[in-house]
Amino acid sequence: MSNLTAVDTPARRTTRSLRLGAGVVSPVLFLLVSFAQMPFNPGLDLTKHAFSYLAIGDTGPLQQVNFVVMGLLNIVAATALRAHVAGRLGTPAAVLLALDGLGQIIAGVFTLDPSNGFPEGAPAGLPETVSTHGNLHGAGFGLSMVSWVLLLFVLARAHAGAADRGWAVAGAGCAIALLVTAACLMTDFGTVLLYVVLSGTWLYTAATLQHLRARR
Repeated sequence: MSNLTAVDTPARRTTRSLRLGAGVVSPVLFLLVSFAQMPFNPGLDLTKHAFSYLAIGDTGPLQQVNFVVMGLLNIVAATALRAHVAGRLGTPAAVLLALDGLGQIIAGVFTLDPSNGFPEGAPAGLPETVSTHGNLHGAGFGLSMVSWVLLLFVLARAHAGAADRGWAVAGAGCAIALLVTAACLMTDFGTVLLYVVLSGTWLYTAATLQHLRARR
């Protein structure tokens, strides 16, 4: 017991809290930087063009960095998440957050193909063939989304086990909303729904990680 106490010092706990705080900052920073770029990308239509389109617009390099920074911050947060989630759920939560971050980095490094009329001169619909970087962007996006949904369910279960019923219900609701949104992406309202659900769920993720920091 004395050895364990010596290792888990207040300084170490503070460092862990700061690392988890990177996951609190990550989605908020991403949203702020993304929405700030939109006026500088002529032709961007929020009913057709999701966040990823910014990476092929006039501010493309900035959005690519934005994705990569978000991913790196989430990986940093993952190194501390295990200690903030009680029981056996800490390890899968940490792994899923790290995979979410890895997917975001891949989606930032590799851009999607011009499509849906953006940028100017792009095909009016989807491209006839998808490039390697377009496929890798899709793979990164898919990895991030699947990991994120599973993470939200794991955290919801952890909150339920800690008698945080409101946080648990909200987390499960966000995960289900992401699944519904993915099923609706090809509909006329799919992109608008994506903006609303992604923004809301990212803010919930930031809030729930902050809740874990404060509770710990």
